[in-house]
Amino acid sequence: MAGAAALALAAPFAVRDADAATTQAAVKTDAAAAAPAAASYTAAEVLAGVKKNMTSSKKVNSKPHINTMTRAKNVNVYQVASGVYAYTSSLAVDDDGSDPDPDPDHQGETTFQDSNGKQLAAHHVPFYVLGDDCWDRKSPCPHFFYKEHNIKGRQFALMFYKSKCIGAIFGDTQTGNDQTTSDNDSRELGEASVKSASLLGIPSSGTTGGVDNGVTVVIFSGSSWVVNGSNSKLSDNAQALVSKALNSLGSSMGL
Repeated sequence: MAGAAALALAAPFAVRDADAATTQAAVKTDAAAAAPAAASYTAAEVLAGVKKNMTSSKKVNSKPHINTMTRAKNVNVYQVASGVYAYTSSLAVDDDGSDPDPDPDHQGETTFQDSNGKQLAAHHVPFYVLGDDCWDRKSPCPHFFYKEHNIKGRQFALMFYKSKCIGAIFGDTQTGNDQTTSDNDSRELGEASVKSASLLGIPSSGTTGGVDNGVTVVIFSGSSWVVNGSNSKLSDNAQALVSKALNSLGSSMGL
């Protein structure tokens, strides 16, 4: 009889426990259903928002940059959201790095390397180019100088051209004051790798490729946006961040 009584007492508690578990699960389900879904933004929506925020009040540089392809001094950089910088310029094709290339101006080194310390491969890694130093030798720099804005090697950026949007990394720099490798200088903006051009549908030859204007580069500063990986993985790793970047920026701009 004692055994029967024990079973009889245990049963109600088991029922109560089951009811509680069911109720808790229902509450969690209802809460999940009630929570708003994370906003999702298209490339077109984000690019429109970026352009809307490219206003004089948000301009970072006080002196204009040089369009690499046309040489016109008409390129400006804007802070379109907290820690996010954007400019629109040309895409001159950079074929430097570990990939062999027939371009007579090809150099075997890039300013930054992959996570294994290897020179970046311009034909395999989508990267963009910024000025190597402050051309004006002043601080703060009258031109946009990446070191003043928490931007490091392999810093992620979205690149837009016509209907395309890709992920890219900061891979190389334009001639600094102490360099004599070309007639170019660090005030230039508008150069990116062979792979960047190819992904954007732009002719990618280092000698005959490129486009004069219409490429918008949106740089996400800070250590959390530095892309890691080997030459064979950096492109995939950058593309994997595109949706996150679009949604983050779309939300930051209040689209």
